[in-house]
Amino acid sequence: MNRFIRSILAAATALLLTGCADPYYQRLDELQERVDALQELCDQINKDLSSLQALVKAIDSKDMITGITEIRSGSVVTGYRINFVQHESITITNGKDGASPLVSSRQNPDDKNYYWAIRYGDGDWEWLRAADGTMMLSIGILPYVTIRDGYFYLTFDGVEWTQLGKADGVDGDQMFSAIDVSNPDYVSIKLTDGQILRIPTYNRYLALVKEVNAINDDADAQFQLLHEAIDSLLYIKRIDPILADGDTVGQTVVLSDGRTFNIRDWAVSMAPSIFVKQEEDGKLYWAYSIGTNPVAWVLSRDGQKIPAAMEETPAPVVSITRGDDGQYYWTITTGDKSEFLRYKVADAWEPHAIDSVTRAFHDVRNYSDSLVVVLKDTTVRFVLPKQYTVVLTTAAGAVVDDTLQMRERKDGDEAVLRYTAYGVDASLSVLAQGGFKATQATTGPGTGTIRIKAPAKFASGSGKVMAVFTFPGASPVTVIKTITITK
Repeated sequence: MNRFIRSILAAATALLLTGCADPYYQRLDELQERVDALQELCDQINKDLSSLQALVKAIDSKDMITGITEIRSGSVVTGYRINFVQHESITITNGKDGASPLVSSRQNPDDKNYYWAIRYGDGDWEWLRAADGTMMLSIGILPYVTIRDGYFYLTFDGVEWTQLGKADGVDGDQMFSAIDVSNPDYVSIKLTDGQILRIPTYNRYLALVKEVNAINDDADAQFQLLHEAIDSLLYIKRIDPILADGDTVGQTVVLSDGRTFNIRDWAVSMAPSIFVKQEEDGKLYWAYSIGTNPVAWVLSRDGQKIPAAMEETPAPVVSITRGDDGQYYWTITTGDKSEFLRYKVADAWEPHAIDSVTRAFHDVRNYSDSLVVVLKDTTVRFVLPKQYTVVLTTAAGAVVDDTLQMRERKDGDEAVLRYTAYGVDASLSVLAQGGFKATQATTGPGTGTIRIKAPAKFASGSGKVMAVFTFPGASPVTVIKTITITK
């Protein structure tokens, strides 16, 4: 073959090879893109598995969400970054349809724990199991997914691998379907398999803690009120406002013996009501109600009603507990016994999730000389005198304000008034006019009697008795009680 022909053949061969190479390299590029996409899918699956495990750990440890940040691609929300109180932040991405096997964490209805499970396409869920056949807890070992020879493989230890299915798609089933952040109390995360994981927010917890403190303040206030009523010499030294965000939400009452208690000014509150109620035997016991449900007695461990006026029995204490369903429930502790606050459903008493409205006290009125508190059971009413208040009563116990009824008779009528002066021991001077005579006698610190003698004849309203109480101190306080005598 001469040189010319060899040149022609070489040129033709080069042209032929060049024309065939373009589709070949194009297919190589497409294959590489496919491999890259599948690897990206594996990476996303492993990230989602790690995030799902973190969510299950958060639920198991009763963790709370402190904040959520949207992840955007332009104007489209592609996922969320979730921050927790205890655990590290996680990122979850929105789901999309695909064809890869779906590995997820599912709750076992038998023991309520979360385990790893797998589903192929539209098939049934199967538990992933260890070599000994036991199910794999989601809060334990984290699975890892990869692609080998065109198939998905999963491992828990890097040694034993389980083939999941053919990697013939690049838009894999991601495990997070949607996230709902519209409720300020809870974040609801929906998985592709339809499960919904609900985790409370930290703000909800803080709000409930404030409610709990207020409830326990009210229970303690009633406990103090009962014992103040037993000790007739106690009085209110001062009342300080309780402030929240610049608003007055209650009063701190300081008693003369140094004890203090808080009374809240709630109109309504998302909380149970713990209060003192009078039983048919005339005694006072601790009770509670939730919303419109019937009143229930707070019971001791042996099922007995708890007397409210026993010094050795403290007031019940309310707290909050996270249930297995993620919701908060009210609990009450009396002595060494703690249990759910319950409300009646048919003939059974069920634990009550926190979503009801109730009132704490029926009425609280702050007067210049006293604080009047009416408990939820409106038959129980307390009047707490303030410092430098003087109360006059008849021998029968009736309060005398500014008039006293007496009779005309030959030897003159007599009346004995008892007085209690609240504060430092006060001195007393008594004056009388219109033919009446008044004498005084001290029976104890701040207590005594005023004896009034009427003339044989007097006109109604003509007689007056003036009692002047002087409380000593750097700035002495004088309280005058004037009583007009009527027939």
